[in-house]
Amino acid sequence: MKGERWIHVFTGMTSKGIVLTRGIPPPHLRSVHFQHILALIYCFHSAVLGAKILVMSQADLLYRLQQIDDEIRESKKRLAQVIKLRKESTILEAARDKAQKSDEVLSKCRGKQKALNLELSGLNEKSMRGETRLYSGTVRNPKELEDIQHELESLRRRSSGLEDELIDAMIMFEESEEEASAAAQELETVEASWKHNQASLKEEQAELIEIINQLTIQRNHHLTLVTSESLAAYENAIRRAGSMAVVPLKGRRCSGCRVTVPANLVKLVEDGTLTTCDNCTRILIPT
Repeated sequence: MKGERWIHVFTGMTSKGIVLTRGIPPPHLRSVHFQHILALIYCFHSAVLGAKILVMSQADLLYRLQQIDDEIRESKKRLAQVIKLRKESTILEAARDKAQKSDEVLSKCRGKQKALNLELSGLNEKSMRGETRLYSGTVRNPKELEDIQHELESLRRRSSGLEDELIDAMIMFEESEEEASAAAQELETVEASWKHNQASLKEEQAELIEIINQLTIQRNHHLTLVTSESLAAYENAIRRAGSMAVVPLKGRRCSGCRVTVPANLVKLVEDGTLTTCDNCTRILIPT
């Protein structure tokens, strides 16, 4: 802005040394008193601990901001995948559905077999009573004896048919029992695998949430070093060029669009001035 000058501003310290940013000081860092305090800290840090001066331009700061944003985006993407995986998978749902249907078929076969056994048992008891009456000598009427014989023949035919049905039902029961046992075993295996994965996924989810929180804190702190003008340029570059808004200048080429950058823009980039590619509008930083 007019009336403001670009200077090296003390903005903080890292494990590697003092951080200087080259540009118009952000409002919270324009206090002369604050700058004097940081200057004294720097002198102590440099004299006693041999700290290095890390000079960072606004473009450098934006490049680091982009890296943080990339890490947040990738972490959120993985978090969404983990949350999805923590829900029951289609394989587990299919295994559970198969086991349930197999149990239903087995239950129907068991019920049918039981009903046939009961009916056959009833016919056998009725046949035994009829034979007892027929051969006991208590019935002397020829017509009545003939009726008993006809009934016994009918019962035998019905019993023979039921026995055939019962054999088929027993075969079906055995087959459905095997299928239900196999489906239950498959469900147990799939469910055990799913539960095993849940433990690691739950742990990964917690780690990702913590990473995202820490990166967000780091981003917010980093934004205090970036001027409003620089941030606006960064956001504009993102809208135009996507997530890769800040790219290195390789030789005289923009590594984003591969177009040769004019010499005057190359010099501005090398001098640390916030500069954008006149072709793709990405922010350029020196390699």
